[in-house]
Amino acid sequence: MKDTQIIELFFRRMGEAITFLAEKYGAMCRAIARRILWDERDIEECVNDTWLQTWNAIPPQRPAYLGGFVGRITRNLALNRLDYNRAQKRESTLAETFGELDNSLPAPGDMVTDEVTFREFLNRFLRRQREEYRRYFLRRYWYGMSVQEIARECVVGEEKVKSALFRTRNKLRQAMEEEGIYV
Repeated sequence: MKDTQIIELFFRRMGEAITFLAEKYGAMCRAIARRILWDERDIEECVNDTWLQTWNAIPPQRPAYLGGFVGRITRNLALNRLDYNRAQKRESTLAETFGELDNSLPAPGDMVTDEVTFREFLNRFLRRQREEYRRYFLRRYWYGMSVQEIARECVVGEEKVKSALFRTRNKLRQAMEEEGIYV
């Protein structure tokens, strides 16, 4: 079923919308949650919450790309669960990944811009990067893939991925300083 048809079912408040949505995007949402969370119960809860939040968001929203819409919801829910788990002194595979960005991003108190402006800046920055570097960056910091997974999927060496990520993080920090995002 096409995304537009599924969205129409949501607008008509028909329960089949969730069935079709889960059928089409369930595996993708589980994969996104699995990259962030390690516990299958947390993953399943996150995916189920995705369907509920989608039901509550459509209508009034009418997403242009339904897969991206539910993917973003899943990712945000998984990150919230990760924060909860870390508050409980539990470990995560993403703690190390996000730690890599600590020196490239300002602390919350250092930012002189709001979240929307930063998101626009980040999108502009990534569009200016080489396609392969952008691909590595998104796979690492959006999808939470390991360097080994990125290297395997992109058919390159791990060292190439590591150095590309290092260079991109440095360019990001420099671009933020040039645009006045740091105080």
